[in-house]
Amino acid sequence: MSQVLRQSMTLRLTFLLAAIALLVSSVAGAMLFWALARKVEQQDMSEVAGKLELVSYLVDNMGSLADLSQLETTLDTMLAGHPDMRVWISDAQQNIVYGSAPPLSMSRLSPDKVRLTTSNGMEMQGQSVPANARFFPGGSVTVAIDTRPASRFLSGYGTALILICVLWVGLTALLSAWAVRRTLAPVRKLSEEAARIRPDNLTLRLSADGMDLELKELAESFNRTLDRLQATYEQMEAFNANVAHELRTPLTTMISGAQIVLSSPRPARELKEALASNLEELDELKTLVNDMLFLARADAGERATDLSVFSLRTEFEKVAEFYEASLEQSGLALAMHGDCRVYANQGLIRRALANLVANAVKVTPPGGTIRLEGSRSAGAVHIAVRNPGRPIASSELPFIFDRFYRGGGDRDSRSDGYGLGLAIVLAIARMHAGTAYATSSPEETTVAFSIADIGRITEK
Repeated sequence: MSQVLRQSMTLRLTFLLAAIALLVSSVAGAMLFWALARKVEQQDMSEVAGKLELVSYLVDNMGSLADLSQLETTLDTMLAGHPDMRVWISDAQQNIVYGSAPPLSMSRLSPDKVRLTTSNGMEMQGQSVPANARFFPGGSVTVAIDTRPASRFLSGYGTALILICVLWVGLTALLSAWAVRRTLAPVRKLSEEAARIRPDNLTLRLSADGMDLELKELAESFNRTLDRLQATYEQMEAFNANVAHELRTPLTTMISGAQIVLSSPRPARELKEALASNLEELDELKTLVNDMLFLARADAGERATDLSVFSLRTEFEKVAEFYEASLEQSGLALAMHGDCRVYANQGLIRRALANLVANAVKVTPPGGTIRLEGSRSAGAVHIAVRNPGRPIASSELPFIFDRFYRGGGDRDSRSDGYGLGLAIVLAIARMHAGTAYATSSPEETTVAFSIADIGRITEK
């Protein structure tokens, strides 16, 4: 049973509500029974007190012992309408002056309250006070009432309370089960909608309209998770398609070349050229695979290691020296602005800079100047590469850091590489708790990335 309750929210809530109803009704019934019992006892003792006062008055007003017979007649008349009440008048020797057979037992509950048992077994409760000292010195007057009628009444009342409690708890359990099932109906609806979401229809979303606030928040959070899942799934599909596309071209080239060479006897020179061509293709494939492995590690949340403090200006100079020949051949100039010391992986920062400069060299017209800039602001170090040239369309800006993306939708030309350069820049930025961004206008295009300024660096 406990296992079933743990597994079913409906049963658990119904059981808890029924238990609460049982507890509340039991406490309320017990309090009502106690209050009624007190009221009945007070009513009986009030009647006893009234009769005792009257009997004491009659005893006190006796003129002589000769009036005892008249007193007995008066008392008999008074008790004729009260079959459950008894009166005893006794002298100092506890001899009964008036009344039936003396009680078998009598115990005092308080100075004037007594509980007694008559000779015929009747349980009674009443009051006992001293009698008239002139005629019955040391004697007492006792008035008691039978407790059985009150007990029978309370017993019937208690039985009715128990039946009402059982009916109340049963009705509460049934209504609770109905209310809980009705309340949880939207949850079942959400569950059915979620079950219909499969990889082939990731566009489906949970319906949050008309939902309770709590479930609406849950549905909206689940939908946001589905958005992220769909984006990741689509990115994975696109990534797989792009990888297949990029690998197919060099593999096809290598296979075709090998087939041509093997189709007929060839001199050693042609065989050597074929092997050299294949080796070049294999080197490019190796670079592609290494870049994809690097991006996969970044996607898995890998952080940059081997951190050290170094100057951005030094890295600018090293990258400028590396691209000096390309810049001179393209008729371009490279300017450096700003400097700050950073705490990062020096090799990764240099690789990101090299990718940005390589892209800028490709798109900057002859005579243009490429600028490298470094600055610190808002708890981050910003590294930017700015160049003149054809602006990037606003529709393309959100995608330039995507993998295998080439401007203008050109995926067939490999002259510009595999389209992983800016994706690697973004990955390096994220490995340093930063990000990458770009802006473009007719005058200038800026591609930049930031890394977290963790406070271990000092200005030069």
